[in-house]
Amino acid sequence: MIEDCLAETKDEFDFSGRLQSTSDMEKDETDMKEQTGVQDESKGSTRYAWIGAGGCGERLVKSFYDLGYRKALAVNASHHDLDLLDIPKSQKFLMEIGREEGTSRDMEKATRAIQQHRHDILHLTSQTFGTQVDRIMVCFGAGGGTGGGSVIELIEIAKRYSRYIGLENPNRKVGVIMTLPTAGEASSTLVAENAHKIATKLSQMATSGEISPLIIVDNDKIKKMHPEMTVKSFWPSINNTVASLFDIFNRLSSLSSPYTCFDPADYGSIMGAGGCLIMGASEVDRLDDTLAISKSVENSLQTALFAGGEDLSTAKAGGCIVIGGNELMAHVKGMQDNIDYAFDILSEVSGQATICRGIYEDERDGLGAYTIIGGLKSPTARLEELSTDLYRQPNLVEIEDLPLKERREDILPMAEYFLTKQANSCGEPDKILSSEAKTLLLNYSWPGNVRELANAIEYAYDVTVGPHIPPDALPFDIIFADTELYSEHALPTIDRVKLRITRKAYDEFLQSLS
Repeated sequence: MIEDCLAETKDEFDFSGRLQSTSDMEKDETDMKEQTGVQDESKGSTRYAWIGAGGCGERLVKSFYDLGYRKALAVNASHHDLDLLDIPKSQKFLMEIGREEGTSRDMEKATRAIQQHRHDILHLTSQTFGTQVDRIMVCFGAGGGTGGGSVIELIEIAKRYSRYIGLENPNRKVGVIMTLPTAGEASSTLVAENAHKIATKLSQMATSGEISPLIIVDNDKIKKMHPEMTVKSFWPSINNTVASLFDIFNRLSSLSSPYTCFDPADYGSIMGAGGCLIMGASEVDRLDDTLAISKSVENSLQTALFAGGEDLSTAKAGGCIVIGGNELMAHVKGMQDNIDYAFDILSEVSGQATICRGIYEDERDGLGAYTIIGGLKSPTARLEELSTDLYRQPNLVEIEDLPLKERREDILPMAEYFLTKQANSCGEPDKILSSEAKTLLLNYSWPGNVRELANAIEYAYDVTVGPHIPPDALPFDIIFADTELYSEHALPTIDRVKLRITRKAYDEFLQSLS
């Protein structure tokens, strides 16, 4: 755990910002000199502010909020998503888009909404963040409508705010965390097109130095690396891991060391290097192996949560930090040589990048290696996969010895694929499975295999009015299947569906009598 390997710090910061009015938008703002805003509780060297856009972005921000980064805002077009988010109401902003709920993956609708509300969002930003901020990060999920459609405008709002409080070179002080959809999510043509469009745009901005850094979290890569993860744990685990890994480098840069420090200037140079940024962490297994630390560093980057395919030789700056137990540092011979060798190897593969080094000790029994690399070129090949049919189309082959009920990881990707296929054949907009409908699909036994799934999705699409498919739109065989086939956490969902259908039948009966 991060809390076990990092000591808490209480460094005091002396930051004075200055409001500079250069536009009508700026003239509307109040004097922000030395405003505290929400009290931050993070322990790192850099004071961050966070903006989450859409459902994915707001959940990412919540993970940082839980780590003490309390200067956080959530922006969404869905009041339902915002209501479920456990942060103060004053730090949530609902973009009104008329009578509709959400953007239904329509990025243009979200863009229009954010442009209408940008003055209000900037005002809320000043109230929440105050002037004691060093960097701003915007979080969102590529593929959705609200996040993808609002992120560019939110970046511009963050830059304007940075100028207001006197930060130098806002392009280097505003960064983005973007998540890529899983193959199942991207089986929807609209999701894949949204993701490819906005990911390409942000990659260009990162390369040209308009944002720094761009961190790309690859949900599909993570899903393939950890197929055992349940639907319930998948998203929270990713968000919490990303936030924790991000936090550890910020906190390490605030600590002193009797050996070699990874100081705030080192950390700042990496975060401001432009391009893409990746991070990794791993435990070193064999301390008697000269190559153990360097292998661990390499493995941590290959198995990280971030998009693969980055060329490390394009890096502009990086850091490698080793943390070992007190006893190891005092008694293991050759430890310094092994650490230096790992540093040297990373320098070689990183081309001309400056690799900052840090060596720390704590009370742990083993040795951990933490690596952060910035200024990388975008993983173009990975992003282009979003535009290919091969990426979007799931494996529809029915394997005689492996029925659908035994390969549940394929159920939702196939369902999304059939939804898109049905929408295209009808010439109508895409529809989205509700979380309760997904629960029913995942816990059904599927005696008819892929053909039964295709028929069920076609039926649900046809009977659903609106963009979200509710659980009671599914065929009755799925809803009222033997409850012994369902996991325990799915039973409340089944009960709610039964109640909803019973009420609907009763209402129809009353109408027939009138």
